[in-house]
Amino acid sequence: MKKLLTLSLVLSSFLLSDVRAQSSEMGLMLGFSSYKGDITESMFDSRFFHPAVGIMYRRSFTNHWAGKISLNLGRISGDDSRIDDDFKKIRNLHFRSSLLELSGQLEFNFFPYQTANNKTYGTPFVFIGLSVFRFQPKAELADEWYKLQPQSTEGQGTSAYPDRDPYNLTQVSVPFGGGVKFRLAKRVGMTIDGGARRTWTDYLDDISTTYVDKDVLLAEKGIISALLSDRSTTLTSDANVNRQRGNASDNDWYFFGGVTVSFTLSKKYNDSCKPFRLKFK
Repeated sequence: MKKLLTLSLVLSSFLLSDVRAQSSEMGLMLGFSSYKGDITESMFDSRFFHPAVGIMYRRSFTNHWAGKISLNLGRISGDDSRIDDDFKKIRNLHFRSSLLELSGQLEFNFFPYQTANNKTYGTPFVFIGLSVFRFQPKAELADEWYKLQPQSTEGQGTSAYPDRDPYNLTQVSVPFGGGVKFRLAKRVGMTIDGGARRTWTDYLDDISTTYVDKDVLLAEKGIISALLSDRSTTLTSDANVNRQRGNASDNDWYFFGGVTVSFTLSKKYNDSCKPFRLKFK
């Protein structure tokens, strides 16, 4: 019982002393964004990396736990003609999309660390959170870029395909990943990290299910919709109706990674407490 009491008091003293060590900081992120979907099967295909920027606010609750809110802006893209796959080269689709993300994340530091704490120097960390993001896939036709969602390229919202609803351009994702944090100078820190985003949409690239009847699109959506829906290199694309266009069983992912430089805004850090000791006679 005495050992259990001792352990409980020691743990409580650590927690209470850690709670005093709180600080906040803001930072700017420069990095890259990418995606994994029906065109690009890896988020780490450097041919489809795009510059990304972001701002963040971090609140360190203890030396091990922190919360972060970030606003990130990037771009994703894919191009069948650049993929070494016969099916995709024949399919011949491409897209690009802006990506705006608002994200809240919980971070865990493996070693005690805060930018405001001059007695800590760096740590690896992991994070998980929840994000809301906005995307807008587009494709080029005759030197003009068209928004793909209104074109209903897979028959969404048409009379012939009542089971296919238009997809929402605002979605939710779960970001998770890791990196390292370290102090550059007094009240200045740097973070190098990367995180994948698991989404619940298969339309980041506007590709998911099967080819549809181009006559239906021509009648209900117009010539642009019909042309953008099937750009295959086959001599007669009419034969593609109801054939596979994408993989509906696997939702799309996206990725943000980069370097963040942050500056401590305020500091509630008190490390002047004497070490906690228990004495038993």
